[in-house]
Amino acid sequence: MNRYLVLALLGLLTALATVVNNLFSPAMPSLALELGCDASMVQLCLTASLLGLALGHIVIGPLSDRLGRRGPLLWSMATYVATSAALVMLPGVETMIALRLLQGAAAGGGIVISRSVAADMAVGGKLMKMLAAINVINGIMPIVTPMLGGALTTGVGATGPFWGMLVAGVVLLVGCWFLGETLPADRRSTKSWLATMRLFDCVAHNGEVMATIFHQAGALIVLFANIAFTPFLLSSEGYGPEAIGIALGSNGIFTALGAGFAPALGDARRGILVSAVGLMVLGLLQAVLLWSHAGLWPYEVVTCLMLVMVGVTLTSSSSHAMELARDVAGTASAVLGAVGFVVAAVVPPLTTAGDKFHNTALIFLAGPTMALLFAILQRHVASHHQHTKS
Repeated sequence: MNRYLVLALLGLLTALATVVNNLFSPAMPSLALELGCDASMVQLCLTASLLGLALGHIVIGPLSDRLGRRGPLLWSMATYVATSAALVMLPGVETMIALRLLQGAAAGGGIVISRSVAADMAVGGKLMKMLAAINVINGIMPIVTPMLGGALTTGVGATGPFWGMLVAGVVLLVGCWFLGETLPADRRSTKSWLATMRLFDCVAHNGEVMATIFHQAGALIVLFANIAFTPFLLSSEGYGPEAIGIALGSNGIFTALGAGFAPALGDARRGILVSAVGLMVLGLLQAVLLWSHAGLWPYEVVTCLMLVMVGVTLTSSSSHAMELARDVAGTASAVLGAVGFVVAAVVPPLTTAGDKFHNTALIFLAGPTMALLFAILQRHVASHHQHTKS
């Protein structure tokens, strides 16, 4: 397959989480009416997909280290298409929750393997550039999918977003069929199934990999806190749903810009440190603005700068972690993704509980602090390893 087509395919696979969740969100009120259930039950469909995404990473990532990439990827996409087709039929809400869990797990398989394929195909600076291109696509999708989900809901009805998910799944399944195997048999894990799942130990005991992953988690706290807080802030300023969608979409542009800029820094470790320091400085400023209720536009300006830093670290930390754990790339990708989806599930409720401005201010301090501490730890562990080898 042509290199640019491969990059486009991997980028779209990585964006499956956005397709699964951002297409769905605009339809939630319509689904509650259509199914005759409480909004909280429909909200569980969103929670189920997030849990499924984490589960798909944990299960399919290590298996791809044993079976190769192509087979698990095709099965994941086939399952995604089947569950999307079932959701189009609009089953009862309990069945829908179960299907969303399975759909999320299948999407998680596509995401975790896409990063593993990139690690199979490139090393060092080339891997960083490849992941930058993938993350640019991934950063653009949050701009498109909320608006598309709203348009499909308006035009087709409550099932509209599921039709969108189904079409996306069919296109990706066809694309994956033409993607060749990137993990030769001689590079695959020869361990038993149980031992294959224990590959997580290899990642967990690699201090530099784990520090890099938790550095990225600190940056993701900023990303998801903004996603949760922005609708509330704009509503309090008198803006409606369309303005909220435009604001979140515009924020996504800055994340994509940061992701694309990261290779210009020349080194993944440098990108991690630059983004960590940048996030810390901007996080302190943002916390002051939020605590003092400075208003919408100061918040948005600082947020956009912070999201550039988030984009830088998404590329830098992903490429560095995958490079360090090349022998178990599928498992490393699984841990990287699972930690991210745990952050996605935990941060929004913390942001929107109680005094939203003060809570968000504290979270904008906590995330950058975590990112900076783990960036420092990562450099310390790397320096210690180099000293030990010499």
